[in-house]
Amino acid sequence: MTHFFRVIIRWAKHGILALVAFVGLAPFLLILFTSLKRPNEAIVNPPKWVFTPTLDAYRELMGDVDFLRSILNSLIIAGAATIVATLLGILAGYALSRFRFRGQGAISYLILFLRMVPPITFVIPYFLIWRGLHLNDTYISMILMYITLALPLMVWMIRSFFLDFAVEIEEAALVDGCSRWQMLRLVATPAVLPGILASSTLAFIGLWNDFMFALFNTGRTTRTLPIEIYNSIGYYQLDWARLSSTAIIAIIPAIVFIALTQKYLVRGLTMGAVKG
Repeated sequence: MTHFFRVIIRWAKHGILALVAFVGLAPFLLILFTSLKRPNEAIVNPPKWVFTPTLDAYRELMGDVDFLRSILNSLIIAGAATIVATLLGILAGYALSRFRFRGQGAISYLILFLRMVPPITFVIPYFLIWRGLHLNDTYISMILMYITLALPLMVWMIRSFFLDFAVEIEEAALVDGCSRWQMLRLVATPAVLPGILASSTLAFIGLWNDFMFALFNTGRTTRTLPIEIYNSIGYYQLDWARLSSTAIIAIIPAIVFIALTQKYLVRGLTMGAVKG
C-alpha cells in the first residue's frame, strides 16, 4: 500500500509539473501557430487550430529592410552594452568585495538603490541629456544609457560571487608571484565565470527587451526591435500573423544566447547557495 501511495504521489507531482509547463508554454505556442497562418485566418475568434501552415509572414519580414535593421541595431546596442557592463562589473565587483575603504558600504547600497528606483524616472533626464549633447538617435548614446541600466545588476551580482570565492586561493596566487591584475585575470575571474555569464545573460535579455528607454531615445537610425514591433501595430487593423512572426523572431536571439551559456547559467545562479 505504501508503494502504491508513493506511485500516486509521484504521478501527481509529474501531472502538476506538466500542467505548469503547459500553462507557461501555451502563450508561446499560440503565437507560433498564429505566425504560421494567413492574415484572414489569424483574426478568427475563437482561434482556428486546423489550418494549412504558411511562411508568408516570415518571408515578408525578411524582405523588410527596416525590420532587419532593427534586429541589427538591437544586437549592436544590447551586445556592446552587455560586454562593457560585464567588464566594468568584474572590476567594480572585485574591488567592492576585496578592498576596504571609506564609504564602501554606502557605495554598495547606493548601487543596489539604483536597481530599486523605477526606471521610468530616468527616461526624461536621459532624453534631455542626449538632446543637449546632440547625441539623439546615435549608437553611442544608446550604448552608454544601456550600460548604466545594466551596471547596477552586474556589479551587485558579481560582487556576491567574488565574496563566495576563497580569499586563500588568491593569497596563494599572490605568494607564487602573480600581480593583483594577473591574479584577477587568471585565477579569480575564471573561478566565478559561471556567475559572470549568468549575470551577463540576465543583463542582455533585459536590454534586448527594453522598450521604454528605446521609445524616447531612438529614431530611424537606431530604432531597436521592440520599437519596430510597436510601430507595426496599425491604428485600424492588426495583422496578427505579422505581429506574431515578429515576436517569434525577437525571441530567437535570447534563446540562442541562453543556449550558449546554459552550461554555466544554472551553476552561476546557484553559486554559494550550498556551503559545507
